Amino acid sequence: MRKYRVYFKSIIIVMLIQAISYFCIKSFLGNHHVIVSFLNVPMIKWFVYFYDIWYPVIAINAFIIYCFDFENYKKLLFTMIIGALMSHLTFLIYPTIIIRPEIDVKSFTDFILDFTYKTDTPAVNCLPSVHCLFCFIGSYYILKTKNLKSIYKSIVIIIMSLIVLSTLFINQHIIEDVILSLIYSIITIIIVYKFKDKINKLLKFLF
Repeated sequence: MRKYRVYFKSIIIVMLIQAISYFCIKSFLGNHHVIVSFLNVPMIKWFVYFYDIWYPVIAINAFIIYCFDFENYKKLLFTMIIGALMSHLTFLIYPTIIIRPEIDVKSFTDFILDFTYKTDTPAVNCLPSVHCLFCFIGSYYILKTKNLKSIYKSIVIIIMSLIVLSTLFINQHIIEDVILSLIYSIITIIIVYKFKDKINKLLKFLF
């Protein structure tokens, strides 16, 4: 257990910071801008199952990277932190809200989707999508992980891609949210590689 103490400590801190800051900003911000997409994405309800596994998938992906490539794992966490900070700053500057459809509960999938909506109501601070942001970042670093077979990398990328698609197909986000999260992921990865030594010193408390 001692071997994995660093992992549990660091990933819990990062995910808690993300979750708490998101819900704090959500609670105190008002005057949200309603955002509407140029692209009309159809509702595919069963994608909610991929949407709802986001937290464990992000944590498991981080654990795999931790086990196989610790230096890469540190870059992953730094990138997630910077990406979350950029996203939350965006929420403060330009708070957004999306209008979701009403769910007529007639099946178990309808129930899960309705429950998912209710746990995140109203649907604010959508631009960018942190769901997608962490998936893009996690996908990049799993591909960069040494000594990990390609088949495992492929499985992770497929699951991450399905989670990204789920944000659209359950109408929790619009395509603009996904595009901005991709742009932010690229920017944060560049920042981490450029300033990794300085960031390493600043965030020693994680390790």
